[in-house]
Amino acid sequence: MAAHSAQGIETTFSWRLDGEGLRLHTDIRPFGPWDCTWPRVGARFGLPGALADERVEWFGTGPAESYADSAEAAYVGRFSSAVDDLGVSYGRPQETGHRPGLRALDLGPLHLRAVASGSTGLPGFQLDRHTAQERTGVAHPHELPPSSGLWLYLDAAQHGLGSRACGPDVLPRYALWPRAVSWTVVFE
Repeated sequence: MAAHSAQGIETTFSWRLDGEGLRLHTDIRPFGPWDCTWPRVGARFGLPGALADERVEWFGTGPAESYADSAEAAYVGRFSSAVDDLGVSYGRPQETGHRPGLRALDLGPLHLRAVASGSTGLPGFQLDRHTAQERTGVAHPHELPPSSGLWLYLDAAQHGLGSRACGPDVLPRYALWPRAVSWTVVFE
């Protein structure tokens, strides 16, 4: 939001090293009047591009992607995949590959454990060679810029997908209206 705006988001990242590893607790609190939904609320981490060649293993929902309003086929288990196989190759580049309910994630030397906290519960994750901003406005895969790394998204909540292109918007119970959220992950 612009500096003169009466609305915004206050975000606090609290890092602590303890006997379990490097603990990150994130609090996000909106302020001011909001009259629109959010697409997601979470954090994005830049990782070395070489990690995209590693297999990712996770304990959470899978095996395929799922979102708030498309989670019926997902179940909790232990899964493994190539990073590039996590997403769906849609005709038009778009975000893909989200898996909610993350308990643990292993990617090369990165070991992450999620801790349920507050009313938010467990975060979801997405790994992608491109950021959401790089995908915005791109009509074809060949128009994407060369990958500059690997991006880990940890989302406390996401707006449902709906089907606005060929049907109604997301059902109201899957809409992500601005609200306070918090989550904790431990880098082991």
